Amino acid sequence: SLASCSSDDDDKDIVEQVTIFVSAETGTYQNVPDNNYVEGMMIREQGESTSYCVSFQTITGFTYERGHEYELLVKRTTLANPPQDSGKYRYELVRIVSDKKIE
Repeated sequence: SLASCSSDDDDKDIVEQVTIFVSAETGTYQNVPDNNYVEGMMIREQGESTSYCVSFQTITGFTYERGHEYELLVKRTTLANPPQDSGKYRYELVRIVSDKKIE
């Protein structure tokens, strides 16, 4: 027989509101499962110093426009059991705090 040491809390998604900054610059990331490098948007969570590149479709309800910098309030869900082929976070737009066109 098998025993598990995990508690019920380990199996629950964690949902919280966070602020995300989206750069006017784009980047590239390695797409799974085909391992091609594709263009995406650069995002950084408030309080973090490093930006990272994600798919343009990463934030549900948000449409990225090239040349714009955004501050977004999003609902971030940390998945308790994320699929192997994707990240551990899901983002959903709550509102656009600011949208600034960069020349």
